[in-house]
Amino acid sequence: RTELESKDITELLRHAARMDGFEIDTVLLLFLFGLVLNSSYTASCSFGNGNRISVSSCMMIHDDEGSVPSVIASDECLSLLQWPISTTASLRNRTIECQFAQLKGRRKYQEDRITCDLDMNMPSLGKNGLKEVRLGIAAVFDGHGGSEASEMASHLLLNYFHLHYVSKMYKLMVQYKGELTMAESKSLLLQVLKESLLSTIHDIDVKFTQVALENNHICGSTATIILMFDGQILVANVGDSKAFLFSDKIQSGQGAEAAMLSAIELTKDHHPDRDDERARIEAAGGSVIVWGVPRVNGILAMSRSIGDIYLKRYGVIAVPELTGWQPLTTADRYLMVATDGIFESLTAIDVRDLILEWNSHDIQGSSSSLAEYIVNTAYDKGSTDNLSVILIPL
Repeated sequence: RTELESKDITELLRHAARMDGFEIDTVLLLFLFGLVLNSSYTASCSFGNGNRISVSSCMMIHDDEGSVPSVIASDECLSLLQWPISTTASLRNRTIECQFAQLKGRRKYQEDRITCDLDMNMPSLGKNGLKEVRLGIAAVFDGHGGSEASEMASHLLLNYFHLHYVSKMYKLMVQYKGELTMAESKSLLLQVLKESLLSTIHDIDVKFTQVALENNHICGSTATIILMFDGQILVANVGDSKAFLFSDKIQSGQGAEAAMLSAIELTKDHHPDRDDERARIEAAGGSVIVWGVPRVNGILAMSRSIGDIYLKRYGVIAVPELTGWQPLTTADRYLMVATDGIFESLTAIDVRDLILEWNSHDIQGSSSSLAEYIVNTAYDKGSTDNLSVILIPL
């Protein structure tokens, strides 16, 4: 490698080693993957735990299988590097600037899961080398038929996203060697973030499919994820959880102007009776049958989900629908991502009014936050489902 590339690799490692939830060995393996991929470099490397590992063999596992789960599942790569990923570890949420509330409601079990981290410092390409950028992710997963799918998805989201992002970023660093304008660097970063999120959702579904087959799980989960970077947002949606943007607007009337909030839905529900969803289901040999609501083969009330492996052959997919990157403005006040239990008894306009009431302090009750106020109100108005909300003040 050239002296410049070696310096950049060292700097990238220094930045990436500070990523929350990661040990240096984890990140180092990914960059060594890049060295193998982009050169004839082959080595057996010694790590802090005294073990030696063949980098080329781990690279072969990654390339042959084509996904993060295959690398993590490798005894050689996993045991020697002590990866901090476990499907049984408890959910941890970073809540800087992040409000959230959950309620089991009238259901016997809580199958919703949430993840929120708005303070992720990640390495990125800059005009004169590497720089550190701040990212945020907020996500809800509404499980059905059990909590196994939503639990796994919420737990693996940040780890898988980190792995995909760093791997893709390293390959860009080797490809461009720092020879980028600021505009080119930002454009590439937005593309890497988008591709990393898509790969993450795909790999979570792959991993859960493997576990479901081994354990006869028949459950599934929605996934609604907001990715935030540099004053822009990207929304990915699988299923029927929702994301909204609440923004100021000026309403004129009777000679006066009053500040109001608009509610903009950022997602489209994946219901089987949607024309494009129905077409895919029927092309795969499935059918849309109304049983209370339209259902795939009379069973599942959504046409996209993580898991639900017994319906995959009938056109149920885990491919998210994306909004595309869109800028936030000074008029934007709140981002919200929520499971559909909220909207069983509330409309988007109802939620908007609750926000206005909370901000005017014209409320009574025991809610300790706006997110909790929304959840409690949805329950009080008759929602029978699990209830989960993440609210991000802007």
